[in-house]
Amino acid sequence: MPLWLSGALGFVGYSGMTLTGTRLGPLPNPPSGQWWFHLPPGNLGVLRVLFYVATALAIAGWIGVGVEARHRRLSMSAALVVLVVWSIPLLFGPPIFSKDVYSYIGQGLIAHRGLNPYSASPSALGPGPLLNSIASVWRHSPAPYGPVFVEIARAVTAVVGTSIVPEVLVMRGVEIVGMALLAFFVPRLARQLGTDPAMAVWLGVLSPLVLLSFMASGHNDCLMMGLVVAGVSLSLDHRRAVALVLCTLATMIKASAGAAVVFLVVDELRASGGGRRGWRVLAKDAGVVAATVVGVTLASGLGWRWLQPSNLRIPAELRINATPTVSLGVAINRILGLVHLHVSQPGTITAVQTIGGVLAAVGTLWLLWRVRRENLVRVLGAVLVLVVLAGPTLWPWYLSWGLILLATTSSQRSRILALTAGATILLVGAVGSPELSGYWYWGVSVTTVVGCVWLASRRRWAEVILGPSSSPAAP
Repeated sequence: MPLWLSGALGFVGYSGMTLTGTRLGPLPNPPSGQWWFHLPPGNLGVLRVLFYVATALAIAGWIGVGVEARHRRLSMSAALVVLVVWSIPLLFGPPIFSKDVYSYIGQGLIAHRGLNPYSASPSALGPGPLLNSIASVWRHSPAPYGPVFVEIARAVTAVVGTSIVPEVLVMRGVEIVGMALLAFFVPRLARQLGTDPAMAVWLGVLSPLVLLSFMASGHNDCLMMGLVVAGVSLSLDHRRAVALVLCTLATMIKASAGAAVVFLVVDELRASGGGRRGWRVLAKDAGVVAATVVGVTLASGLGWRWLQPSNLRIPAELRINATPTVSLGVAINRILGLVHLHVSQPGTITAVQTIGGVLAAVGTLWLLWRVRRENLVRVLGAVLVLVVLAGPTLWPWYLSWGLILLATTSSQRSRILALTAGATILLVGAVGSPELSGYWYWGVSVTTVVGCVWLASRRRWAEVILGPSSSPAAP
């Protein structure tokens, strides 16, 4: 398939998703319930079919571009043109696959009105279209994001006002900054690692998971990962202070980016050789991180409540079948019931989640011990995937954290990564609700167990996580 045809297929697909999304997506809730442009009322069943036909076209276009990239026929200029063309309909269309952008606006409006979003929830705004548009789980919860992002959201509401549609469009403008960082630094990082920059862009920037999570849904993960990739790339050029500042700012958007800060510090400590020089390096790095955190926190005027672990309570409490630990907990509970061992299902899920969290923590510490300059990006990407898969809640856009980094490594031709990038956004419906309900927990559980057995057999985990040349016995 010629590149122009793949690009056209993708554009038609994303345009179709945008148009049908004006009836099926998480639209603003009263006064109109409509986007600034929209399809007329019609048969929702037909629109759902058209929505997924358009989704299939978008995925087909992406696969076509990937064929060109795999055969090294995709230039960087062509890839950037495709990125711009595919992003245009998503930028101006309604949110799709998530309502989170409304909660971002709510938290920014709280701060703009002089309240603290780390103690006041969106319900403090009072009844109205914005509160009705925010997902119910976030209406009575403090902001789970850092002051960098809350300040950005406050600036958006200060400039735009309280009209929801313009606020969403301007928030998308913020995500354009994140996409620009990804478009520049993903191929740069691939070149630094000796891999194919076009493949890296295809998998880590042009994929349906990334475009729909970042451009259509407007998730702040976009800006977070843009800063992380920029920081990691600059760290490989020995610009460590700038790299740490960027990754710390990313952490002050979303706490997940803290893994990058830790890995960069550990990498520099190893390079220092330890001893007194190591202590000096540690003190310098800690000073850069602390100065960034203190400076931004004081400048925001929001205080230190953003560091409270309780702010992450809601993300940790949501239980959906797409989450491996949740599905395993439900499956184990049902199996216990079959043998007449009746225990609480929530208790079983909590136990499995606790075990998953402990294993993820132990695995992360072990990987920190094994990280070297040559596998830093790969191991950091693997840790972000591990934390998501073993975590309490899995939403598709969480998978983009590790995927974007792994796209720049020798794993960029992995079929599993391609499947993740192309299909996992479909774990949620157009309106943002989980799609895997009912007995889907059996499928997720079996997939999880089979995956763990496959990794354990013949010690494949060493090759997958540490790289093809690694072995468990290596120092």
